[in-house]
Amino acid sequence: MNASTAFQVPFLPSHALDKQQLKPIFESENSNISHQPTDPKAISYLPGEPSIDLEESTVNDYLSRELKTYLLDELYGHLWLVGRRSGRSIDALHTQRLKGRSVVPTEDPSLHLIWHRNQIYIKPIPVCLFNYRFWDIYLRPTKNNNHQTSSTFDPSIAMGFLRSYAFLTPHRLDFILAKESHLIPEDIDWIAWSRFIHKFRELSDEQVAQRYHYGQLRLSRLNWAVRIVRPQHANTLWFYHLPHWSITSYLSQASVPLLFIFASVSVVLSAMQVVVSVPSDKGFLQRLEDAGLPQMKLTFWAFSISILLLSALIWVLLLGVPLGALAWQLSWGFRKREREKGDRLLSA
Repeated sequence: MNASTAFQVPFLPSHALDKQQLKPIFESENSNISHQPTDPKAISYLPGEPSIDLEESTVNDYLSRELKTYLLDELYGHLWLVGRRSGRSIDALHTQRLKGRSVVPTEDPSLHLIWHRNQIYIKPIPVCLFNYRFWDIYLRPTKNNNHQTSSTFDPSIAMGFLRSYAFLTPHRLDFILAKESHLIPEDIDWIAWSRFIHKFRELSDEQVAQRYHYGQLRLSRLNWAVRIVRPQHANTLWFYHLPHWSITSYLSQASVPLLFIFASVSVVLSAMQVVVSVPSDKGFLQRLEDAGLPQMKLTFWAFSISILLLSALIWVLLLGVPLGALAWQLSWGFRKREREKGDRLLSA
């Protein structure tokens, strides 16, 4: 979002879906929080999160955990390889159903709008983003000592996040599906939601964070982006997100293409066997013999041996990887138990 552009909360105070008054905690004279009398009934905690106070640093940490997408930001320069650069490339929730995808709620912001096969991950909206006063206090850019515009938390991230919901729920049916998936609080009705969200739909890509220059992204392609780019924020160098937590799932998925490959190679080997076993004492085959049939037989023999070795290697991997993983888990458990015994002896 252009810092020189005057910031405006994207919705009117009367359209706020959470109208609780806030009692912020002042941290400094340069605080983003305006010093003005507050309602005696004002709350001193984050809307929807009673365990989180309204101190600026605490709120900033909360927003960072809930909304920042560190890994996707690091991959931003390469996302054109895995998706279309358009923040509006987001299917409405009823369209997701038509495409056979079920909505999986997730609190991980890096998974928001990521889809894999018949599932799409969507993050529910934090209640504080429904509160106009919250936006006015914690998401408004301020002037620092150098007279430059800054903000404790980048409001374009929150604006992009809510803009994605404007595209997910353009119709009443989409709104109903969002509530069924626990993405929107139950006490909000369609009319109030429409008034609140419609301004976010008008935001341009320049007004939202870089992650929201792209819409929904395919997990399988992001996995390959992680393997190629090897970003620092990735938990593993092989996957953007682990789609399965059991090695059995990976083996079952690998079995189908492996069976197809084995069947195809078996047909090729059978054809080779027929060629080399036909007698070549006269006619056309005699001419093949003169043209180099022995060399062809040698080539077929070498190819057959390589296929046998490759098959043996695949079976070793199919059996060895699960056994190796099991052995590692058992050894880890034994090592941890020995460390716990040692710690108890030292504490005694």
